[in-house]
Amino acid sequence: MKPNKTLLSTNREEYPGFLRSALIWKGSVTPRIIPSLMLASLYPLALILLDRYWLTLADLNVTPFEYTGAVLGLVLVFRTNAGHDRWWEARKLWGGITNQSRNIMIGALNYGSEDMVWRQNLVKWTIAFSFAAKEALRNGKNFENLEDLLSADEIQKLKAAPHMPLFVAGKIAALLQQARFTQQLEGYAFLEMERQRTLLVDHIGGCERILKTPMPLVYAVKTRRFILLFLLLLPFSFLNQAGFYSIPIFLLVAYPLLSLDRIGLELQNPFATESLSHLPLDGICQTIKSNGTALLSYTAH
Repeated sequence: MKPNKTLLSTNREEYPGFLRSALIWKGSVTPRIIPSLMLASLYPLALILLDRYWLTLADLNVTPFEYTGAVLGLVLVFRTNAGHDRWWEARKLWGGITNQSRNIMIGALNYGSEDMVWRQNLVKWTIAFSFAAKEALRNGKNFENLEDLLSADEIQKLKAAPHMPLFVAGKIAALLQQARFTQQLEGYAFLEMERQRTLLVDHIGGCERILKTPMPLVYAVKTRRFILLFLLLLPFSFLNQAGFYSIPIFLLVAYPLLSLDRIGLELQNPFATESLSHLPLDGICQTIKSNGTALLSYTAH
């Protein structure tokens, strides 16, 4: 049976059908902006009541809003693209962690020491690196998935390390150095595996750069200030003509603006599980683990 290429190339949570995907609730920013939309709808309602029963309000020409709306769209697209760039760079870095982990494990089992204990140790610490990186980026210390590979003492030392990924990288480096000194690892193989280990450290450094460098506050403030001013003035352009229909018209404009703003915010931190589109780090780590254990079982036979 051939795999469905359409499903393989799309988001796992996304449905192939247009209507079903358009109406999906899980994974949408809509639940997170509904309170803001409901609160915003009170504003045009207040203006309508004010205009009808107390004070006639000015009717602004719609033309300025056409120009400012286009500018606002460009600003929001820029923010969304900036958030997506952070998300995509993080995914590429984790793709590198996956590839480098596989390279180290394959190198250890094919070019390293014949000592099975040494091989098992190098593979298990290489697997542990991805889990240590995941927990460090999420500010956690949950290593239940490593209990079948690491001893309780090793897990405790890992948790107590000031920088867990570096602690694991040090373990890998020590094992490579041990094999090199005992001449059980040829020079070229040692250099290549050491290069792969160095890339692991580079990748976690790149992830930390994304994590610790948020979007510039001044840009976020200006974007949201622009949205606020636009939405505050917008009802005046159709208040007299639309009446109470101003409320759904206002919400129709506010919904995509607030959604795009929220999407940009959600994409800024691709590692936090609170973000709607956070990277599937648990699945990536499990893939590395299953690859490593499979490689060990092949060599054992």
